[in-house]
Amino acid sequence: MGRRSNKDANKIRASVGRKLIPENKRKSTAILPNEKKKRHQEVLAGMLNSKGKAVVQKVLDKALTDGDDDQMTCLKIVMDRIIPTDYISKAKSNGNAIQINITGVDEASIEQEPIEAEFEETK
Repeated sequence: MGRRSNKDANKIRASVGRKLIPENKRKSTAILPNEKKKRHQEVLAGMLNSKGKAVVQKVLDKALTDGDDDQMTCLKIVMDRIIPTDYISKAKSNGNAIQINITGVDEASIEQEPIEAEFEETK
């Protein structure tokens, strides 16, 4: 069914004498506080408008430069952020092909060697 609207919840609250919920009160869906969210959006907009390509190219250059102190960090950034994981899995498995391998066990063979034994007869 879902969650009750504030209007329906207020009808129930009024009937039992509880405090009403204001109609315009909504919970914020923002993960960051408003100030940090705005700052994050500004930085992202600045990256996309002017310097985004240069930053990506710099990270790629450092990742491909042997002997650079930041090479491993840049390689990790490239692997985590730039190259999508779906692309790697599709390239590895040739798309969405399904491969089923069924293997069985051959007949088990038991090798028997004759055991030589000597018996002594006692009288």
